[in-house]
Amino acid sequence: MSAARPGRPSEITTARYNDLVERLRPHELGAIGDLGFVGPDDDPDNPVVITGYKAARTKPLTSAKKQVNKLIASVRTACEHAFAHSKNWPSSPSSACTSPTPPRSCAPCSS
Repeated sequence: MSAARPGRPSEITTARYNDLVERLRPHELGAIGDLGFVGPDDDPDNPVVITGYKAARTKPLTSAKKQVNKLIASVRTACEHAFAHSKNWPSSPSSACTSPTPPRSCAPCSS
């Protein structure tokens, strides 16, 4: 979906640079973002990026908005765990074999 870019830009910067909203909207797809992921979506009636609610300093969240935040967080948690597992998974068989006890399914080490 996107070309590699130098450095470690934030998700919101990458989404803006790669026109994430414009790419998802024609296909009727969406995304769930954290509270920092605000601004890229320009259509409040048909949002592509769903985020939770932020409490203002002088106005706390209602119980309904807190429930919405919990629901969004529960969906995001499953996705974040999947990303974490994929990042910790070895990217190649040779890198899997550098551990002291390689897994039995590691073909290069089992010979």
